[in-house]
Amino acid sequence: MAKGGPEMTPPVRSRLSAHSPVDLRRMVRYLTAALCGGIGLLYVALLFLVADAEAGAAENTYGAYLFLSVPYLVGAVLSVMADRQVLWIAGAAFQVVVIGLFAMFGAGLFGPGQGVFGYDALAGLHMELWATVITGAQVVLFGLQAYLALSRIPRLRSAANT
Repeated sequence: MAKGGPEMTPPVRSRLSAHSPVDLRRMVRYLTAALCGGIGLLYVALLFLVADAEAGAAENTYGAYLFLSVPYLVGAVLSVMADRQVLWIAGAAFQVVVIGLFAMFGAGLFGPGQGVFGYDALAGLHMELWATVITGAQVVLFGLQAYLALSRIPRLRSAANT
C-alpha cells in the first residue's frame, strides 16, 4: 500500500483489455496445449489400467486408448509450436469425431452393444467418471480450438509499416 492512501487497481475489464490480441491468442494456445496434454495423459493412464484389468480376458480394448493418446500428445506439442488455422480446424473436427465415436461405441448410445460401461472386465475402473472428465475436457478443448480457428491470427507489423 502506498503512503498516500489505498492502492487503486484498475477494474477487471481494463486489465483484460490491456492485453494485446497476440497475448490473448498465445494464452488460449497454451491452454489448448495443456488441455491436449492432459487428455493425452488421461488416455495413457487408462491404457495401463485397462490393459491390467483385461489381462487374461478373451478380448481387449486397451489399444484404443493408445490410439487416442497419441493425437492428443502430438496436438499438445503442435499447439505450442504452430498457430495455423488448418491445425485448429483439424483439431476441432477431431474433437467432434472422437466425441461422436465415444457416443456410438463407448457409451453404446446409437446402436447395439453394451459400450464400455457394460464391459465386465472394466467394472472396477469407474469408467463413467473417466468418461465424464475426458468428454468434458474434450468439449472445452473443442471450444478453444473453434475460437482459434475462427478468430483472425494477428500479424505483427513490420518496422517499415510503422
